[in-house]
Amino acid sequence: MKRTYDKIRKSILAAIDGPQKIINEIARVSKVNWKTVQRHLTYFKGMGFIEETFSSPYVRIFEITEKGKQELKEWKS
Repeated sequence: MKRTYDKIRKSILAAIDGPQKIINEIARVSKVNWKTVQRHLTYFKGMGFIEETFSSPYVRIFEITEKGKQELKEWKS
C-alpha cells in the first residue's frame, strides 16, 4: 500500500526532530528513500519548518525550527 504525501511528510518531519541530521540519516529513520526526502525537504524549507544549518557539495545538515515543531505537534494530536 502506497503512503500518501501527508504520511511521508509526517514521518520525515518527525525524523528531523531532535539533533541535526543529514539527508541519509533522515531517510534511514523515516524509511523513505533519500531522493524523496530531498524533495520534501525543499517543501519544508520553503514553509519554514526546517533550516539548513550547513551546506557543502557533499553534505547538507538540517534541523527543525520552532514552526516545524508546532506543526509536528499539531499532526500528532
